[in-house]
Amino acid sequence: MSEVFRKAYNYVKNELSSNAVKKMLLSLEFPEFREGEYVVNLFIDSNPLLLGRRFESKILELSPQNIRHIIRVGTLHGCTVHRVGEEFYYLRDDTTVAIIGRDYYAASEPELFEEISREIYGIGSRRMIEVDKPVGWLKAFKIVFKS
Repeated sequence: MSEVFRKAYNYVKNELSSNAVKKMLLSLEFPEFREGEYVVNLFIDSNPLLLGRRFESKILELSPQNIRHIIRVGTLHGCTVHRVGEEFYYLRDDTTVAIIGRDYYAASEPELFEEISREIYGIGSRRMIEVDKPVGWLKAFKIVFKS
């Protein structure tokens, strides 16, 4: 899965190295990269660059259970989670490393992209983190640093 993220990342790097003015064009018209159920079709200009997926409609319900799950996934990745309206920002060292909205999500690294896809949007394999059950430090370590 992370191969599709890497392809999209290399595409963005190549496009920006040839012409830095293309940032706005990439934000408006980003090609789709697909590998199985995983899709990268969104570019957000930030530092670091964020790549992700935009959906046709708002598919994420902001129920209390989903909100707890979004916060738990971010916390397990060492992030501070901030909610602004219907969006959640994962920050690490005051740097945005992921954004989760009702109709899109984006991340700065392939592993985080995959985790958000699987755990929050149910894309790919089944969830590994149970929402309402406490996660011990050993299980959290295995989830975050899985081989």
